[in-house]
Amino acid sequence: MVSSRPKPVKEGPLSKSKRARHVVGKVVRHVKVHPRGICSNQQTAFTPEWYECRSAIKEALRCYRRLLSDKDYCESISKDHGMGLERGKPSGIGQHMRLANLVRCLGKWVNTAKQIGCVAGIEVGDGFHWRSELCIVGLHSEFQKGIDCITSLNGSKIWATSIVDSGRYDSSTRKVSSDEFTYCGEGENPSFCGFKKLKDQKLVGGNRALMNNMIDRKPVRVIRRFDNIGNTNESGYKFVYEGLYQVNHCWKEIRMDSGKYVYKFNLVKLEDHLQYEPQWKVNNFRTRRYH
Repeated sequence: MVSSRPKPVKEGPLSKSKRARHVVGKVVRHVKVHPRGICSNQQTAFTPEWYECRSAIKEALRCYRRLLSDKDYCESISKDHGMGLERGKPSGIGQHMRLANLVRCLGKWVNTAKQIGCVAGIEVGDGFHWRSELCIVGLHSEFQKGIDCITSLNGSKIWATSIVDSGRYDSSTRKVSSDEFTYCGEGENPSFCGFKKLKDQKLVGGNRALMNNMIDRKPVRVIRRFDNIGNTNESGYKFVYEGLYQVNHCWKEIRMDSGKYVYKFNLVKLEDHLQYEPQWKVNNFRTRRYH
């Protein structure tokens, strides 16, 4: 569970450290991020529409964080939209979902249509304080599930648009480099099943979607939670968008702690020039600074 009333943070809505050193298990890795306001590719600038979207994202995040930290403002906005405050002390994901929906009522959600590939206004390396912020900006529309999916128009096929590696499944294990990892499929997590008897994971839902991404060579957005890396929320963690990845392999293996089969997916990061859709890029030998 996450705290419902974070302390005000001085940093901007889309914050990046110059060089963040993260620890995953026993493996130390460096995440390469870009200075604020500079395009990722020195040979490419983004279109005016992309920058307009980024501006809207920053405004949406400012609004959301003010709702979390300013009780009077939150009460005022709630009354204006007929959403009375919950009785008792609000806490946890329910409070974050409620305030995120308030931001939606204000018409500030961005990139609301589900899509495969990059999201306008978001750069690789952007950081977010709370899981619900990923929904607000259009990176990941599920408040709790780790795999977000999209269905074909005729409903016959499903693909994964994004995954959030929050560490709850102990799923992230480094293989070759920091750009390759293994993701554990959804369902039958011992940490959340309580006294329920565990079963084998099934190739349905998000697991089937990731399999289809592999078959059809469709990329998936990857967001990871990192703890104690600086510029975090009051709970000591943040979510970082790490870019587009390709699902290369899928297999089943037995969990040592439960003796049940789980699905594992090997993901490899796409090359830099494939991280952004051509429609959002303007070829230019001069980099453009975002104001």
